[in-house]
Amino acid sequence: MKKLVFIALISVMSGFAMKAEKVVAKGNTNNALGKYVIEKTDDLVELDGQALPTYIIRYENSDQTIKVAVDKDRKGTSKKFIVLSDNLNMQYNCEDTYFGVAHLERKYVKAGVKSDSKNLNREEFYHQKVLTRSNPSDRNCLGLIASYYPVLVNDYEKEFGCVN
Repeated sequence: MKKLVFIALISVMSGFAMKAEKVVAKGNTNNALGKYVIEKTDDLVELDGQALPTYIIRYENSDQTIKVAVDKDRKGTSKKFIVLSDNLNMQYNCEDTYFGVAHLERKYVKAGVKSDSKNLNREEFYHQKVLTRSNPSDRNCLGLIASYYPVLVNDYEKEFGCVN
């Protein structure tokens, strides 16, 4: 009986540990969407013949989620974060000297990622061209995206269906 209880306890604890590993980051957006949670997902996004690791961003005050696929170069020094949502698909670049937003590269558009800028807040786009002059970790990049991406969308509070 003791063995059975011990095995059940270990199973439950390992289940919690596996779930906890999926959460990559948590934080606050400092806007109407409130807090965010970033989770790694097992669903890979295939773009340009590559299966890319994917993350989901969830917001406290919205039912909508954002999917982010990470495309790294062979050396791992240059990363492209492809942000996919119902409102606006964008790209964030992480290079040695900066991290910031950019329009989708042609290879992603050719791979089927639609690039419609009618929902783009152009003023905010130019403010986000360089968010930091460093080379942040993937986790920090995802946190910056979670915080800054929504305001790229015109009338984001309405588009994201913010409920306070």
